[in-house]
Amino acid sequence: MAESYGAAAPMASMVLADKQKRRTLLKVSVFITATIVAVACGVLLAMEHRGNTDNQGALSGAYYAVTKPPAFNFNRFIRNAWFYTGRSSDGQEEGFIEKLARKHHYKLQIHHLQSFKDNEFRAALFSENIHCIVFPPLIHFPGVSELAKKDLRGYVSAGNNVVFIGSYEWLSVMNDVFGFQLMSDYKDGPYYRNDRNVRGTPFQWSLSRLEQPDGSIYSVKVDSIPMDGKCMFDTMGACVVFYVKYNLGTVCYIAFDYDTPYGIGHWDQILHAAMMM
Repeated sequence: MAESYGAAAPMASMVLADKQKRRTLLKVSVFITATIVAVACGVLLAMEHRGNTDNQGALSGAYYAVTKPPAFNFNRFIRNAWFYTGRSSDGQEEGFIEKLARKHHYKLQIHHLQSFKDNEFRAALFSENIHCIVFPPLIHFPGVSELAKKDLRGYVSAGNNVVFIGSYEWLSVMNDVFGFQLMSDYKDGPYYRNDRNVRGTPFQWSLSRLEQPDGSIYSVKVDSIPMDGKCMFDTMGACVVFYVKYNLGTVCYIAFDYDTPYGIGHWDQILHAAMMM
């Protein structure tokens, strides 16, 4: 009996030690597994955060590379702009409009876009440092190919700005290129600023109203402006200055054709504000 008890005691102690060892190994395994999972989760979260930061940085960099100052400021005016000088435009008015564009902004570099031909037009639109194109009034309809229309839509969609200046032909081109349904209209001035719409744009620093200029006015019906557009100046339902948000960019229109250097009032400020959109 004593011999049996003496043999069982070491056996029981061995079993107890084995159980404790297993428990210890199990705890160590659980601890190691939890540590690995925690480290893996930390690495994944860090990678995701870094990826989001890089993406946000890339997007913000692309955005700020193409957007313009949020308010009219002489010290922040754009430095470069394309001016269309093709055969369809009025050469006499082009020179006057370019002078107005440089008024108080003599550092503005004007580059001439002479054709809507596919190669020349695409080469101009692919410029990385010029984010504004000004289209002076036309004397007849230009020939714009489907590829040129597509390139112009892409240029604006990328965050750039185009400014069309008063002519019935440009209203038709805008409808054709961007899918608008603008309808021409005319009302005698003065034209009043829409304080709700100009807020946060360069137009908010312009005068509260524009007088009727000596030149021609080709305004549009306010109701025909797309939903993404806003009228800056109008009277009796006829809008003389508006812009349409087109993806990241803007399409601006000024109804005055600037065909005379006399009696233009403060319409030069409107041209500057439109170029800064």
